[in-house]
Amino acid sequence: MNFKNKWFLALITIPFLLSSCEFQSYENYGFPEYDGVFEWTLLVKNAEWSNRYGHAAVAYENKIWLFGGYNPGVIQGDTYCEDVWSSSDGISWELVLEKAPWLGRRGHRVSVFNDGGGEAMFLIGGFTVNEETGYREYANDVWKTTNGKDWEQIKPRTYPGFDSTDDWFPRFNHVQVVANHGGTDYIYVIGGASMLEDHAAQYAMKYFNDVWRSTDGRVWEKLDNNDFGIRSEAGATVDPSTGRIYMQGGIHGVIFEETDSVNHPLDDWHWLWSSTDGVNWVSENDTAVFDQGMFSRSDHHLIYYQNSLWGLSGKTNSNVHYHLTKDDQYSIWSRSSNGMLEVDSYGIDIDPRHAYATAILNNKIFIMGGFTGSHGQSNDVWTGEIK
Repeated sequence: MNFKNKWFLALITIPFLLSSCEFQSYENYGFPEYDGVFEWTLLVKNAEWSNRYGHAAVAYENKIWLFGGYNPGVIQGDTYCEDVWSSSDGISWELVLEKAPWLGRRGHRVSVFNDGGGEAMFLIGGFTVNEETGYREYANDVWKTTNGKDWEQIKPRTYPGFDSTDDWFPRFNHVQVVANHGGTDYIYVIGGASMLEDHAAQYAMKYFNDVWRSTDGRVWEKLDNNDFGIRSEAGATVDPSTGRIYMQGGIHGVIFEETDSVNHPLDDWHWLWSSTDGVNWVSENDTAVFDQGMFSRSDHHLIYYQNSLWGLSGKTNSNVHYHLTKDDQYSIWSRSSNGMLEVDSYGIDIDPRHAYATAILNNKIFIMGGFTGSHGQSNDVWTGEIK
């Protein structure tokens, strides 16, 4: 058979294959019904703040505070928010600051931390864009505020080498948590990703597995931690009763010098990892009972709520998008105080999403915005609680 005849057979075969598939639109797709322990409520479909994802939020001074994020398609197709909003109930929002000095950014993190002078909100890192000049870069700066309006830059943006032991490389989508270890309160920066300057795009993306901590946000200490796998967009939280850090999932780059590294840089890379000091990390899992698909997610959130660890919605960490694929990227799982892992529900009441923000206020979980499964970036607000 010559080359031309092969192409003819291929052309008559393609329509047959297409006609044998049954397509279903996003609008008509129905997600499984939620049957878990939470009661989810849509507080507001469109909050005063604009659609966005990659933003950050915390609970502080009996309010929820929301910072920055990304809303493509508004100004010349590329808008990075630099605003600050607050709310006492998640329904009515106050614009605290329209243009923060830390510039528009996404993939940053905000934590409530006491550096010895009282609690404040610390905004760290991210991918920043100057909307006036268009200049963009990954950041490792640190900003502090007690009211969301007045900001102090306590660490400027730098560009150290990878071998630095006193300054961490600029990055976004990192883990940022606060924990008390050895009687000292620390703010931690763990992992994340960055794009190297003056590198071809194919080799420019850098993923980290380092651990840094600070008692004031100004001076940082690099820990000699064991390897939990390079990652960004991981979920993380801290057990407030023990100070144990939990981290799980995310995405990672290819380790070129290793074999079979595309799916998992480590054999148990996707498992739930924990540490009581930031140095020694252990992977814990129940492969016999727990559905391993629950761990195949990124840009999700881990939270500690009512003495249990909860894994919330995210996107897949493979090349398959999460919209109409397996439901294990948006279902909820939990780990109880006795260490048992279990699925709360394979269904969902909330439109599946990733890169959203969460906060816990008045014993309610608040979920805000993010990139949703059917409508793209959003500005809705939901609450979840166990009654």
